[in-house]
Amino acid sequence: MSANIISTLLNHHAQAIKLVLTRMHNNAASTFMICLVIAVAMCVPGVFYMGVDHLSKLTNHMQDETEISLFLKLDADKDTLSEIEGILAKNAAIKQYALVTKEQAWQQFKEKSATNEVNNQVNQLAKNPLPDAFFIQAKSAEPEALELLKNELQAIPGIEQALLNTEWAKRLSTLLTLGKKIILFVAALLALALLVIIGNTVRMQILTQKDEIVVSKLIGATSSFIRMPFLYAGILYGLLGGILAIVLLAAIVLGFNQSVMQLSNLYNSDFSLPLFNPSLSISIICAAIFIGWLGSYLAVTRAIAAIKIT
Repeated sequence: MSANIISTLLNHHAQAIKLVLTRMHNNAASTFMICLVIAVAMCVPGVFYMGVDHLSKLTNHMQDETEISLFLKLDADKDTLSEIEGILAKNAAIKQYALVTKEQAWQQFKEKSATNEVNNQVNQLAKNPLPDAFFIQAKSAEPEALELLKNELQAIPGIEQALLNTEWAKRLSTLLTLGKKIILFVAALLALALLVIIGNTVRMQILTQKDEIVVSKLIGATSSFIRMPFLYAGILYGLLGGILAIVLLAAIVLGFNQSVMQLSNLYNSDFSLPLFNPSLSISIICAAIFIGWLGSYLAVTRAIAAIKIT
């Protein structure tokens, strides 16, 4: 391809973009409205995605603090305690563990009940009813891995009971998975709606310029040349709508961040939603541009084919 041909192509594209920008500037109100529609449609799934994604991260953070409580039998002696501790030390799935002896647990219980009405009942107990216990932190935070480790520890001789509360994590994980599927479904519906809206907008522009298109065909203009300005219009609608969606998304996050931080403080976390998510922002802009281009392409191809030269 020669330099002259490349220069001509670039000139055609530059003229098409300049023409589209001029039309958008002359119809600023309608341009803003179509971009706002695109922004809102892209912002809705973006908000839910950020919520689900960061709730999932917060859940993982809380799962990291999940412990397996290992209670020994009441008659377990020091030898049994040492054997169990040796087994725990060799277990590759255990990150760390802490032993709370029955004497330590009994002392802590009495201190906590010192200002409680049950203090008298506690003092009347003839002996310590609490067992020795190990509190174990696993390396994996996955509910399935924790359940397997719990069952393995439960089978150790001298263990009375192993407790692990992962049901909440499983339920929340299921809800988050369902939420992601709902987001994809809503995003698909909104994308179809945008295709229709952008397609109708471009089709109306084509109808208002029907005479120009007919003249262009008469002088030998190709369909690709005629389509070019309308395709750039769809791309620019998508680009501006995507940028506006990011601005709206940041404003929404800024408004809700205070409540999110209050929730995270309940779990001793500094978790908060970032105002700008690079990967999500790029995805929104690219998706908006593609939808704008596709809607324009479908509309202009069908409309140009329907225009007959008489």
